[in-house]
Amino acid sequence: MPIQEFDAKTEYIVKPALSHSLAHKPVYAMPYWHFDGMHKKNTDAKYLSVGLSQWGDTDLSLKIMRHDKQWSPQSEELPLHRVIDSTIFLAKVLLDREDQSVEIERNLFVEQEKRFLVKQESVTSSEQDRFDNFLKKYDGDLKARFDTLYRLLSSLKTQGKF
Repeated sequence: MPIQEFDAKTEYIVKPALSHSLAHKPVYAMPYWHFDGMHKKNTDAKYLSVGLSQWGDTDLSLKIMRHDKQWSPQSEELPLHRVIDSTIFLAKVLLDREDQSVEIERNLFVEQEKRFLVKQESVTSSEQDRFDNFLKKYDGDLKARFDTLYRLLSSLKTQGKF
C-alpha cells in the first residue's frame, strides 16, 4: 500500500497488508482501522479502497475492505455515485427529519423531478429506542464528520475543482 506518512513513520500501519488478490482491484487505498469512528482500532474494516469494481469491467467502486482471520466476502463495494447518494440521504435523515419523516426536495437525486416524503418505517418501541439512543450518543461525532465533509467540499469548490 503506497502511503507516505508526513509525521510519525509507522502510525498508520495495518495488518494484514492490503490484499491485491480479491476481485475488487484497489487503485487508491487508505488504512481505515485507525479511523472507523466509534469502532476505531477495534474493527474488521481495515482499508477504504477506490478501485476497479468486481462486478463490471468499466466501473469504479468504493470498497470497505474487511478482514477478521481472512478477507471477508461481506466487504462492501459500492458504485461511486451510490456512495454520494447514500451520503445525501444520510444527511437528510440525520440532520433534516421532522415528525418522523424526511422531505426529499426536487432534483436532490438524478432525474428526480418531483419532491416526495419518506416516512419512518414501522418499528417497535425497543427498536425506536435503539435508534434514538444511538443518535443521542453519537450526534456530536456524526455532525463533526458532516462538518468536515462540508469544509472539504467548500475548499475544493473555492479552488475550482468542481
